[in-house]
Amino acid sequence: MQIVKSDSRQRQTLAIIAITASVVIRSAYAAAAQSGWRVLSGVTGSFCVHNALLPNNTLMCIERPHTSPYYWINNYTNGETSTIITIDTDAGTISYVVNPLKYNAFCAGHSQAADGGIHVIGGDRQSSSYLYDHSNATNYLDYSIVDSETFLFTGIDRIRSYHLPETDADILAGNGWDESLQMSTDRWYPTVVTLGDGTLFIVGGDNKNIDFGNLSQTINPTYEFYPSKYAPAITSSLLTWAFPHNLYPISFLLPSGNLFLMVSNRTVIIDPNVDPGTTEANTVVIATVPVLDHAPWIYPHTPTSFILPLKESEGYSLTIMICGGTKNSTFQASSDCIAIDNPEYPDANYRIVSNMPSARLMPDSAILPDGTILLTNGIGWGQAGGNAGQCQYGAAPVFTTDLYHPDNNTWSSLELSTVARMYHSGAILLKDGSVITTGNEMANYLDFWGTPTTEGPLDAFADSTKGFNSACYPVVEVPCTSPWEQRIEQYTPAYLTSGNPRPIVKAFASGTVLTYNSTVAVQLDSTGASVKQISLIRYTTTTHSTNTDQRLIIPILLYVNTTVAIFRIPPNSSVAPPGNWHVFGVSGDGVPSIAQTVLFGSGPVTNVAVPTGGSGSTATSSSLEVRRGGLGMTLFGVLGVAFLI
Repeated sequence: MQIVKSDSRQRQTLAIIAITASVVIRSAYAAAAQSGWRVLSGVTGSFCVHNALLPNNTLMCIERPHTSPYYWINNYTNGETSTIITIDTDAGTISYVVNPLKYNAFCAGHSQAADGGIHVIGGDRQSSSYLYDHSNATNYLDYSIVDSETFLFTGIDRIRSYHLPETDADILAGNGWDESLQMSTDRWYPTVVTLGDGTLFIVGGDNKNIDFGNLSQTINPTYEFYPSKYAPAITSSLLTWAFPHNLYPISFLLPSGNLFLMVSNRTVIIDPNVDPGTTEANTVVIATVPVLDHAPWIYPHTPTSFILPLKESEGYSLTIMICGGTKNSTFQASSDCIAIDNPEYPDANYRIVSNMPSARLMPDSAILPDGTILLTNGIGWGQAGGNAGQCQYGAAPVFTTDLYHPDNNTWSSLELSTVARMYHSGAILLKDGSVITTGNEMANYLDFWGTPTTEGPLDAFADSTKGFNSACYPVVEVPCTSPWEQRIEQYTPAYLTSGNPRPIVKAFASGTVLTYNSTVAVQLDSTGASVKQISLIRYTTTTHSTNTDQRLIIPILLYVNTTVAIFRIPPNSSVAPPGNWHVFGVSGDGVPSIAQTVLFGSGPVTNVAVPTGGSGSTATSSSLEVRRGGLGMTLFGVLGVAFLI
């Protein structure tokens, strides 16, 4: 539908239309008839550059304001850049409600909050108005011009928090957002990590969209904490050295409470509880990545990164794995994977892991409840970046699906997807154990390349004036393809179509908070399959192949029978950061239950009685010890020495 509105009453009309289109939120209990991919019916409203999972199969999506040469008002949302999407996997449908943002959150960083909300940090300078296409501004500063019809304001310095309202009307009124806070500095492309105490680590990001013609105006080699401590913005030697390869750096919270930070091809550990002062006293240099034919492991040569399953039986030993990106010798995608085990140990170093079956740049990863990791999305040539529809920067979408088996370091190749997921895509695990993919701002790639397999030159970008469809490049004319992909595709793993039954985990009482180091009982339905494993998977947010939230924890089963499973919540909030978690029961055949959602948080330790008999094993105190290092004892190479390129 073509909608161009310019007053609040007309915008409210669009909102009512969106409400009418929405459906009641439903749980995903039915499995698909066969494994593989299917496109869900409906559109996302805003295309999903930024994805944040919310309870009840609900997804928040945020996009960039639409840009020239395309019409700058998104007709699905009347220009608004965020929607709340309801996913009904029983019916195979999606629907959306407009979720108005006041400050532009495109290219922000985000993470799940300790209370289950979402933090969205930083963003973009561009404003949006019904009167003027700001993306056509001749002067970059004109992007933030404000007029009487401006509905989206510059948001590059904003600290936002979001909590899903109970009604569509409250969503449409923007009542879920608090956008009142500002950072001391601008951040475009930052990474955000939620710490164990619920505070935030905000790292990297530039002062504006990166400008390779004038890098001095964009560099911001700092990080900060929210709430602020030590200094408003703390300079990092690593970020300074790596610039301009310091956007969306790889960062994770470690079980010790320290922070892992990899930028380009260097890695440090940061202790958030030590004042860095003027000497970076909280930071130490650790391992360097192996020498491979690989460009810097960061945007625009974007890989994906994830933590392998953390097992209580192994003392929560931690391995970080990084896969994909681009080669250094050509513009072709890389299949390389590297990993580092327990990065705080004195001898920690990266090791080369089995290559992915499919080379891919900008892959996305999703940890599954059976402990495998699904890799999807991405392209075979080019690099990340560019405005909507600028497909000269990326080609050859990868439709294959790869599955990593961490127990034996092997890969398997699965079914082909059908929707290209190139720049600005994402992947999210749902509570039924399926995975959805979203986004793509190069959905018009065939207009430029002609075929799905065509690649550009080995050592240069493609000529933007020589697109396959001359009506679309270099000047867009009707009927060119829209670059914004509005469909969601769902992948159903084979464990849901094997014919073996699921376990059934019963819902937790409303408002339940599971506290750290507590022994808890999960109620099971005896009509379901027997539970052999509990899988705890944190709710996730993702953008630009960056997902600091997702982690799988496998506790020791202290006792299990047909009606109850008893296990211990991890010992602290650094092992299992606070927020919403999926609780899956997994059968001996590897089939997961429908997950139940519960909040992990601080509070008194409680312990249910562990019956004798039944199945399970009682953990000794030594098996519960968290494997951790200390900055003073196990890390060497104080930051501040010169980095060598």
